[in-house]
Amino acid sequence: MSQTDNLEERFRELEREVMGKQQANKQPHEPDKRAEPEFAAVSQGVDAAKTSLSSLIDWVNSLTGATKIAAIVVIGLVAFTILNFVFKLVTAAISIGILALVGFILYKVFFEPNPK
Repeated sequence: MSQTDNLEERFRELEREVMGKQQANKQPHEPDKRAEPEFAAVSQGVDAAKTSLSSLIDWVNSLTGATKIAAIVVIGLVAFTILNFVFKLVTAAISIGILALVGFILYKVFFEPNPK
């Protein structure tokens, strides 16, 4: 029974030591901050993109000769295709916005009843 008490006392002592170190490391003027879920998700996405890009670069660097050149060409083509798709999406969104604005103006001019 005394061993259990001794272990509990040692555990409490370690807990106080850890809590004391955590409080000593805190800045006195900086309150506890918690990451917002959106920022945490974006941060995780950015980290995932960095690691996958890093692994892709490592894979290309491990290739030799013609296979390395072919991999770079294929990766470049895929990247430009994705970029082209994104630009087309942006262009379509801008075109739809302009079309909606013109339609709204035409509606206001021709179809809305004039107050007399």
